[in-house]
Amino acid sequence: MIIADILTPVSIVLEFFIVIIGCYAGLVLKKAAGYLFAITFLLFGLYDFFYIIGLEPDFIAIINLIAVIAAIGGISLLARRE
Repeated sequence: MIIADILTPVSIVLEFFIVIIGCYAGLVLKKAAGYLFAITFLLFGLYDFFYIIGLEPDFIAIINLIAVIAAIGGISLLARRE
């Protein structure tokens, strides 16, 4: 459990760093997938945070599902031929 106590906050910081990169990709590089990945990792960061503070598992599961749907949207935009 000690490893999880150390790595989860590190993971949250890295997830929010990815949010910044995703916003950069959306705003500056004009890549719509960047926004979806920013949303995905924002929700993953919130998921981890809510898990740490002990929020209701059903609410956390809904956040996880929305994050996965956003990731699927981002991947589909990247995979689509232009």
